[in-house]
This record gives sequence, structure tokens and C-alpha cells, in this order.
Amino acid sequence: MLAAMRPPFPTLSRLLGGAVLALACAGLTGCPNREALGYDAVTVLGPGVINDPANRSLRFDVLKFGLERFCFEMMTRGVPLKLADDQPVAGRFFADSCTSQLIDEEHRKSLIVQYTGRGYGFTAATGRVGFTSAGIAEYAPDFRVKDDAMYIFFRPRSVQASSFEVTLVESSLARAGMGVIGVDPNAIGQKLVDSQLKRGFTVIRHSKKGETELGMGIIALGSKPFKPFQIGKSDKVTLENSRTEVHQNQQDYIGGFEVTEKGQALYLTVTLDGTPEADLFVIPKGPGAELVRQYVSAPGPAALTQNPLLDEVLTQGKTHSFYLPLPKGTYYLLVDNSSFGRAQPPGHAGDDRAAKVDYLVQLGDKR
Repeated sequence: MLAAMRPPFPTLSRLLGGAVLALACAGLTGCPNREALGYDAVTVLGPGVINDPANRSLRFDVLKFGLERFCFEMMTRGVPLKLADDQPVAGRFFADSCTSQLIDEEHRKSLIVQYTGRGYGFTAATGRVGFTSAGIAEYAPDFRVKDDAMYIFFRPRSVQASSFEVTLVESSLARAGMGVIGVDPNAIGQKLVDSQLKRGFTVIRHSKKGETELGMGIIALGSKPFKPFQIGKSDKVTLENSRTEVHQNQQDYIGGFEVTEKGQALYLTVTLDGTPEADLFVIPKGPGAELVRQYVSAPGPAALTQNPLLDEVLTQGKTHSFYLPLPKGTYYLLVDNSSFGRAQPPGHAGDDRAAKVDYLVQLGDKR
């Protein structure tokens, strides 16, 4: 049973696929699926052993397996950008390349990530800002076990941008008066990226299905990020349970969400507030990536070049449920709050009614 709730807005989507333990596999009868290993490790070794800070080598070995998937997840999903915990999503960053290196020294156990990519952010002063960015981030990984859940912490040690370039400032007023009003789009975009990376993040893995929750910053042990939908007992795997805010004449590209096997489907539950209507599309990641490139470099909504796999109008105050059987692949949700689709935003220029969208994305077998 799903119930929509509306406490303060957190975010996010998954960056990390999981922490697994080779010792657990050796100690079990056979070897269960990769998604269950981190969960079973708690039972095999016990939280007292795993949580003991003195067992640094063992604890870092546990992390190594999950860290192998860091770049895979970073390049699969767009990273939501926020200026602060109590503010809505202000944009997203999409990695074009990512390499990671583990430093396993006695006094320095770190994950170093080198990335390039592009993204967008929105402020009232500039409208949409598009940018490209490259940099290096070093995180100190660690974890704790609480109530059969594994909390994996990534505390930032250093974040350095080797390059940052603004590709779009959508507001013509901002472009014309930047020097007068003191708006620096490079500083705005850089702040969006840095503020996210410098907070670190926490991955919470729970259940034998390998479900993962991710929150930016260091989440207290036993706590969980806010999720807009409560989920009862289900045989589906939850990919994301979050909220976004899309300003008028803007879009948001959410995902990608991976269909891993033949015979699977995406199950979507979506609600809308803040505006009477908004469009929801589902598109393959390939065409979606092309739309993102257009979106970060040209004003206005990006125009779809092929028919979407799902084309629905969301209406305010209604809970929408969609079932979408799909072939193996990766897919984006596109929320559109512009006049591009069938939904037409109300008001006029300067009357910005943001679409506040709660969405639950689950993966399950076809009906």
C-alpha cells in the first residue's frame, strides 16, 4: 500500500550498487546472488565484528567490492544537485566519464574518483544554467551495521574542479546585466556541483533484494532519508522513491533506471502538486542523453526527436500508476513543465508555478 506524504524535501538517487563480502560467500552453502551478500554478511560475521573500528583491514575489504561499481552507478544515474538539505533539487549532473582508484594504505584508505560530465541548475536570477565540469574527488569510505541494514559512509577529504565551463545562461536579463547585478554564472554553477560533492553521501543497503537508499551528507546511524511513498510488502525492487521540483518552462531528466533482465517491467507511481498539469515521458537513455546535451546548451525545453515509450499528462492531486514492460536497457523519466507536451502550464511570463512531483520507480516481473 502506498501513501503519499509531504515532509521536507530530501533527494536522491542511487550512486552505489552495493557492498558485498567475499568472506561471507566462502562461509555460506553455495553463493547467493550478489545483491544478497552484503545483507548475509551481517548474519555470518555479526555486527559486533564488522563494526569494530580496530578491524580496519577487514572493514576496508568489505567496502572494496561495492566500490567497484561506483563509477558504473555514477554514469548510469544523474546526480541531483541541491544547495542545502532543506531546499529542493536545483539541477542534475550527468557523468560522461568516470574512473576510480582505491588507496589502501595504513593511514590513508580512500576512494579517488576522477570525472567529467555536464549538467544543469536553476536559480531565479539566471533561469537555467548549463555547464560542463571535470574534477577529482577523494572520499574516506566507512560503514556501520544497524538493524540488519548496512550504512556506507563516504566522507569527503578533498574536491577539486580541474575545469568548469558555463554553456548556457537562459535568462536574457541576467546575460545583459551580469556585471551590473553581480551575477557570476560560473560561480553559481560551480557552487551547485561543489556543494553536492563536498557534503559526501551515505548509502543504506537493506533486504535480500539489495535495495539501496542514498542520501547526500552523512546520515545518522539508524536514520533514513525521507521518502514520499510508504511501501508495504512487495516482490518488486525499489529503484528510486523521491521528489523533484520543475520550474515553469523547464524539464527534469530523472534516471537512468536499468531493466536488467528479459521479462521485466517498470512500475511507476507519481503525484503532482503546485501546478494543474505536467507531462511525464519515459525515453531510452541514448535519446535521453542527446536531449540532456541539448538542454544544457540551448534555452527552452529540449524537443523529443522520437516517440516516447510513455506519454502521460499528470494532473494535480491524483495518484498516477503506470505499468511499462520494457526490454533490457536503461531509461529516463522526463518531467516537462513547459508548453512542449500536451499539458499547458498556466499563468504568464514571470508567473513561475513549479511542478512538485513525487515519484516511485520499481522494477518487477511482467504481469
